[in-house]
Amino acid sequence: MQAVLDYLTQYADTILRDFRDPYHGTPLFFDGCDAQSKQAVCWNNTDGRIWQPSNLASQQNLFRFLVGLTNITQDPQYKQAAQDAIRWHFDHADSSGLIRWGGHSFIDLKTLDSVGPENKNMVHELKHHCPFYELMYETNPAATRKLIKAIWNTHVTDWQQMEMSRHGQYGLNFDELSFWDKPKHTNLQPLREMKGLSFINIGNDLVFSAGMLYKLDGDEKALSWAEYLTRQYINSRHPDTQLGCYQYNQPLKTGDAPADEHHPQYTFSFWGDRAQRQFGPEYGEVAKEAWVLFKVDEDALNGPEGIYGDCALAQTLLARELGTRGKQLLNWTTEGLEAWAHYAYDADTNEIKPMFADGKDLTGHKIPRFGYYGQKDQVFTRRPLPAHVFLAYVTNWTESRSEKLWPSVCAMATHFGLGDWQNRNVIEFDGPVDPLLLFAALEMHSSTQDPFFMTLSDTLASALFKQTAHHGLFTPSKAHIYCRFDDVAPLAILTWIAHKKGSFDQIPIYRSRGGYIHGDILLDNGQVKNIMDVRFIYEQKKTKKTH
Repeated sequence: MQAVLDYLTQYADTILRDFRDPYHGTPLFFDGCDAQSKQAVCWNNTDGRIWQPSNLASQQNLFRFLVGLTNITQDPQYKQAAQDAIRWHFDHADSSGLIRWGGHSFIDLKTLDSVGPENKNMVHELKHHCPFYELMYETNPAATRKLIKAIWNTHVTDWQQMEMSRHGQYGLNFDELSFWDKPKHTNLQPLREMKGLSFINIGNDLVFSAGMLYKLDGDEKALSWAEYLTRQYINSRHPDTQLGCYQYNQPLKTGDAPADEHHPQYTFSFWGDRAQRQFGPEYGEVAKEAWVLFKVDEDALNGPEGIYGDCALAQTLLARELGTRGKQLLNWTTEGLEAWAHYAYDADTNEIKPMFADGKDLTGHKIPRFGYYGQKDQVFTRRPLPAHVFLAYVTNWTESRSEKLWPSVCAMATHFGLGDWQNRNVIEFDGPVDPLLLFAALEMHSSTQDPFFMTLSDTLASALFKQTAHHGLFTPSKAHIYCRFDDVAPLAILTWIAHKKGSFDQIPIYRSRGGYIHGDILLDNGQVKNIMDVRFIYEQKKTKKTH
């Protein structure tokens, strides 16, 4: 174990020594590097400029790792480096208190300019990030209070209807003292028509931020708004199944859709509910965007995995932080997970059934016409359950002890090769290790103190270290070219070490896989491609030489 900790320490030393701003002396970090050449990752913009990204949203797990390393080694430099970077961003916040953040905007370390790809390059975006607010607050409480209010101020565009946008403007000032003193309308109609799209992956981050402001600063009004926003989603669940919802409104129709389905705006939300347009004639009233519980685009961040994976995990962990004040949030989250396990999870195959929120299995159905959700005649198929959904179920069970969830949790564990959790029988693990499986095993050990889960964690940690520790850095495998400093393998392995030492509470909790950059890049062949860095740049592997 000491050899592994030494490697983790050396990895952190390398990042602090070689991958902070070499041009201007700021404390900012690069996002990643070529694992062999040690050159910083670049973003080739479509106009030919080459940027070297420093995206704070893509460094929150790196900061959790650095803080945990300081706590384990008692060497203050790692935590101090993370705080120095946060302090720089607070010092350079806009007039509203917002810092440069999200998938469409970042700092180019060569110039210290705020830059971003495509036409969204000056918007603030928050989506499944769950920032490390604890460290922000410890670094600068006043700036953190203002930041969280600024986030709500720029993403909630109409407080009476609770309209929101995933893209926020910078520089929208507000009165801090009276910020939360707005009327709440308790009779808002579920699934009402309004502008904007109340995606749960934005709403979840707003709830998390306000909940953490209560936890850190005792702001009762912030917690009240967090509960109020959460209730919008709960009230819009399907009344018969309690499934959903991905958003609590229907898009307001502001015109007629183009007749030509090849028109670039054909699938826009301006023309009304896109699920109803595409599926309404065949599936009726259940065909609403809010009640879509399937995913046909592999690269999309939406789908039921967002509701019952990313959001459910964040909500459960927030409920844990809030203690008795989080009981309602925990109950809501548990009820949603129970419903989805009942209707959508196939315990025999570890697959997710595609469906609307009425719970009817759409497997084998064909999309009746082209639209936002896919091509005509595209077949609905079942998807393998991903590891982040498994972690959400495990974490919720450790808090709720739901008897309804436990059989599903055990089935998931078996399918992931983690043994028989009912009878505590280990089977030999032989697959690649997703770091989230290690988090799940450690969560179970922390909750139950059963040595079975520590033995399982030992196996997973050893395999994960062997799989990811290369070139003095961490990459998903030896074949991967780039090291992404925010990847969670180092944090997972450090968390395991802390559990072994009996000091697991010294490591900041994992909440999200974090940030990304999304937009158009210029390829080497001169073509333009829309990418996400986490799925294009950081997934690249070395090609095998042929003879």
